[in-house]
Amino acid sequence: MFLVLAHLLLNHLLLYFWLGCSAFRRRSSSAATLMLSTLTCVAPPSPSASPLPPPTLQIHSNRLLRQNNRYHINTHDVKILKANPARTRSTLLLFNMCLQFYVGAGLMHEAQSLFDEMPERTLISWTILMSGYTRHGPAIKTLMIFLYMIQDSSYTSLQPDSFVFATVLGACAASRNLIYGRQVHCRILKTDGIMDSFVENALVTMYASCGSLQDSSHAFSCILWPNLVSWSSMLSGYTQNGLEKEGLSLFCDMIEAGIQPDVFASSMAIGACAKLSCLDFGMQVHCSTIKMGFVSSLFIDNSLIDFYASCGYIDLSRQVFDKMATRNLVSWNTIISGYVHNTHNHEVLKIFQTLMHEISNCDEFTLASMLRAITDLGSLNLGKEIHGYILRAGFESDLYLISSLLNMYIECIELDGSGDVDAVVPKLFKVHLKEGGFDEFIIVSILKWCSLQSDLRLGQMFHSQIIKFDLKPDPYVISSLIDMYSKCGMILAARRVFVRIKNPGTVTWSAIIAGYCWNGCFEEALKLFREMQLAGAQANEYTYTSVLLACLALLDAKKGKELHCKILRTGYGSNVAVVNTLLKLYSKVSHHQQALKLCSLIPEAEVSWGFLIEACLKAKDHESIHKLLLSIQRSQGDLDPTCACLILSSCANPVLLNVGTQAQAYLTKRGLISDPSTRNSLITMYSGCGEIAASVTAFKQMHEKNSVSWTSIISAKVDHGYPLEALDLFTQMQLKNKLPDSTTFKSVFKACAQEGLVDKAFHFFISMDEIYGIEPSVEHYCCMVEVLGRAGMYEEALEFIDEVIPFKPGSLVWRTLLSSCRINGNMKVAKYAIEKLLEVEPDDFAANRLLKQVLLTLGNWKDALKLKTKNNFVRANSSWIEVRNTIYEFASDQIPMKEVFAEVAILEEKMEALGYVADRNHLLHDSEEAECGTGLYHNEIKALAFGLISLTRGMPIRVVKNVRMCRDCHSACKFMSTFIGRDLTIKDPCNFHHFRDGKCSCRDMW
Repeated sequence: MFLVLAHLLLNHLLLYFWLGCSAFRRRSSSAATLMLSTLTCVAPPSPSASPLPPPTLQIHSNRLLRQNNRYHINTHDVKILKANPARTRSTLLLFNMCLQFYVGAGLMHEAQSLFDEMPERTLISWTILMSGYTRHGPAIKTLMIFLYMIQDSSYTSLQPDSFVFATVLGACAASRNLIYGRQVHCRILKTDGIMDSFVENALVTMYASCGSLQDSSHAFSCILWPNLVSWSSMLSGYTQNGLEKEGLSLFCDMIEAGIQPDVFASSMAIGACAKLSCLDFGMQVHCSTIKMGFVSSLFIDNSLIDFYASCGYIDLSRQVFDKMATRNLVSWNTIISGYVHNTHNHEVLKIFQTLMHEISNCDEFTLASMLRAITDLGSLNLGKEIHGYILRAGFESDLYLISSLLNMYIECIELDGSGDVDAVVPKLFKVHLKEGGFDEFIIVSILKWCSLQSDLRLGQMFHSQIIKFDLKPDPYVISSLIDMYSKCGMILAARRVFVRIKNPGTVTWSAIIAGYCWNGCFEEALKLFREMQLAGAQANEYTYTSVLLACLALLDAKKGKELHCKILRTGYGSNVAVVNTLLKLYSKVSHHQQALKLCSLIPEAEVSWGFLIEACLKAKDHESIHKLLLSIQRSQGDLDPTCACLILSSCANPVLLNVGTQAQAYLTKRGLISDPSTRNSLITMYSGCGEIAASVTAFKQMHEKNSVSWTSIISAKVDHGYPLEALDLFTQMQLKNKLPDSTTFKSVFKACAQEGLVDKAFHFFISMDEIYGIEPSVEHYCCMVEVLGRAGMYEEALEFIDEVIPFKPGSLVWRTLLSSCRINGNMKVAKYAIEKLLEVEPDDFAANRLLKQVLLTLGNWKDALKLKTKNNFVRANSSWIEVRNTIYEFASDQIPMKEVFAEVAILEEKMEALGYVADRNHLLHDSEEAECGTGLYHNEIKALAFGLISLTRGMPIRVVKNVRMCRDCHSACKFMSTFIGRDLTIKDPCNFHHFRDGKCSCRDMW
């Protein structure tokens, strides 16, 4: 501000003091040029007249007029010279005028040349030149000229005035030369009568720019009557040095002192609120700017855009941007940076397209923000396009852009792996080394590149360069070295680098802990964390993330909970990376309820939904899955095909069919449904929901079907009791030259078991190894045991187990054989199977349960009661049904509602009229069911009755049960399907049961 005032004052002195204050008439450009060119030869001088000015002055004058339009100089003074050359009585004035124009145009070389040619220099001449170097740089030259002026004996009569001191202090501020600034301050104090508002404000600015806030505050307190410039200078000092709170306090003091802030002070206050994310105070300043009439100020609007974006209110930021009457490139850069800050990276691309369409121009800051967004998106192709634009626009030597390009290529390299990237990155390194030298950034970037490429040789070479040049041990360089050695598998070399550091800080500790985790040394990582705590180093979010990953790998829930408590105490309880790692840990150790509580601590868009969904699926928590899917749709966060597959897979449940269809619509809107893996998950989802027709439709709508697609639809047909159609699809798959995998063959064997096709099953079993090269696994052998057992060929099944299976049969093999005995009621083989099973797993509760069901099938109540007394554990028995987007659970120990009880009684009456007789052989399925006296009061029947009284007439009823359906309930459902007038589907862990017209899709074999 003081430089602008000084410049204006100098112009007025030149115009009015020497030239006078009268108005001049306009002359044509040609006449003015002619008069100026003849200025030096109007008449022979008298002996007493001053000598003619040197010829160089005429050259400078003509050059000034020719270059006037080229440099867009303010030509008011030139017009005066054109119109009144005769009135210019001193060549010194003309020298100063030309010098002023060169400085105004930023032509400091020409200005210095003219200054050196001046036969005489006044204080104005020195001030003009010094102000030019202060404004255009290098500022150090201002200090050199000032020193020369006060030391040269030829100019001892020139005493610096307040304008000179203000200019020199401005140069000290620009060059951050605190020592010189203090020396100038001492000279000012020795000079009487020189301390005015210009110098006082310049002192405040100088000390603040040099980082000496204490001196700046002292200089400000010495001002008796601080004006707006004084307050603004001090406010700028606080905000520039990271003391935003003190700056806002000063802003309040300024208002209390009766000083009304201007545009610049208000914009600085808004900027301080942006850095502090102080929404309330910032909005108050916004309101005050509206009252003061600063609505259309570019400074205010640009600051508001940054403020709202920094506070996370990007929508308000966009509103300010859209309402701006005029926008400059700073406005566009600010809104783009705001979207990048709030990770709305796709919106960044749209804004950039609009910018290039409207003004077709951008600068290095725009491109740097674009590269950040592209890096977050992982889009290497877009990054290459921006790189090409940088080269075409001439920014290839900009160090900041080179740094951003390096970071983009390094971050995206794992997603592409193309050879041209391996060539581009070393070229960027060479450009940076040429333009910026061998600094910490280039070392960190190269070491990061070596880490990603596992290039140990290059990393060791740069390590030797660090030692050779004896660079200061920067923590980030050291951590990059540790990371490089760790990623290259040289954990001992990384440890040697670490132990040589005296008093390692948080960054270094975090790097070595992460290195041990990377190399699978999780126990050692935990030990290092304990050493870090004993050393007194403070952990940060990266430290906690690495240690939690170690707990995750070790499945150490206890240590994870201890770390969680420490994280809460140290203030990282809402950090996105830390919370997501905690979420993964709790999900893996089956603490999914604790993981669900963590979701509220971070924005929904940042939650790792995949791990939560997997945890809830593992726990079979259908209600939580329902809520999670609704939260995912609300969050509008970034989703990838992997997460989309998890979302659809989690809906593969009859009670989540409505949510599944909503998820399909949502993924279609997000453009993810066209991915082949997502389409395959859609087939599985509809199959798991019991909608085999929708599953087939999804399969037929696929343009390109891969092996997974065929396997999914074959498995769906088998699960829903269509074995022959499944085998037909398998034949079509072979004709389409799609190779089956081990999962495909498991479904094929199950289809053969359902249809009793023993010979065909063995044909496929042999071809699996001989034709397709797939070695049978334990699951395939179990499938063959099931094929033989379901066909009643128990001797062949035992022979297959003893002679064909190449390993000792485990619990899965004997459990499969026992299950087939339950279907066919073979007690002899069942007892043999249970003996073998208990030899392998003596405490297997599932084995006792299966044997009990076999005994009940044969009517052997006495032995069944003994078995039940022997094992008092009863598995929690529940059924679920979805009604109007709400999932209802019916537990075995739950007393039914009166309406449900009444509906069951009505159903029983109708079934008995049709010949239904309760099968009491299965009342020992659970102890509480025995007390009810009939299977009609099992929880799946309660859920079915609730559906009949709650759902609209004709709507299908879908029930999920977590244990195998008993025969009495199965028989009852077949009777009910003849008169309830709607489709009935019950899914238990073994089968889908589609009841219609008195029949079940399982053919009574489950």
